[in-house]
Amino acid sequence: MKIGLAPSLGKFVAEKIKTGDYVDAGEVIRDGLRRWKEQEEILRADPDWLEREIQEGVDSADLPANRAFWTDLRKELHREHKQGSGDR
Repeated sequence: MKIGLAPSLGKFVAEKIKTGDYVDAGEVIRDGLRRWKEQEEILRADPDWLEREIQEGVDSADLPANRAFWTDLRKELHREHKQGSGDR
């Protein structure tokens, strides 16, 4: 089987090999597919799991989970992502 990857994914795979996390590209792909399969099996067995986890987090937070909070959080995350992307 031959698989084509977007350049960003190819770079990610190469970095995982370079750092010694994986021996070769096949190992990276197998691990990624295994994890994806596990996630799908979990969601298939309990489709409401993710929604419950999110709700539990929202219910336990001491934060004002209103529209302004989510808007500000989204802006902050985008800003941090842009700053982090510049470092790479």
